[in-house]
Amino acid sequence: MTASRQNGLTESQAKVLKTISDFIAENGYSPTAKEISEILHITQTSVFEQLERLEKKRYITRQKGAARTIGILNQPENEKPVRKGDSVKLVKVPVIGTIAAGVPIFADENMDGEILVDESNIGKGRFFALRVRGDSMINAGINNGDLVIIKRQPLAENGDIIAALIDSDATLKRLSLSNGEVFLLPENEKYSPINVTCREDFRILGKMVTIVTVM
Repeated sequence: MTASRQNGLTESQAKVLKTISDFIAENGYSPTAKEISEILHITQTSVFEQLERLEKKRYITRQKGAARTIGILNQPENEKPVRKGDSVKLVKVPVIGTIAAGVPIFADENMDGEILVDESNIGKGRFFALRVRGDSMINAGINNGDLVIIKRQPLAENGDIIAALIDSDATLKRLSLSNGEVFLLPENEKYSPINVTCREDFRILGKMVTIVTVM
């Protein structure tokens, strides 16, 4: 009897589970179904079938309809990833969607699901994720559709990439503090810096700590 069968898993299920575990250990966040299918050279339909069975057997948890929300609940000892230090601890980070006018930014009305992130990649604190729209930060390796993980803090240092609120719009830019002036700098020459020195509707939401590339 194979190790997978002894643990109540078929060979296919064990491969998918190990792929998820290894991916999280390497990247700090869970893979998408597309990424699993590409790694294992199987169809996405097959991936979804295996995920359903792993979920029923209580090996994983996930939020259906949302990317990168697979979390591992249980794992056979012989299939755990080789990893330095402590085991992977995934934390839930809320994703902020459209910001409604007149509603506090972290209110439930603005939330668009959650993403699971390896705590060792972001550290301790309070975090949220923003989905990037547009190409204003491409020279910093931040592309349209990516999720950026933001540590909530009201202050930041010169050169930090920050999430800021201007009026009711959230934006991701590099903070520039020079000669008493405050600018938000894009990382794309097509766009101009934004001078927020005297703007009362400007505030810092937090500092970017990592990027989650969505495929």
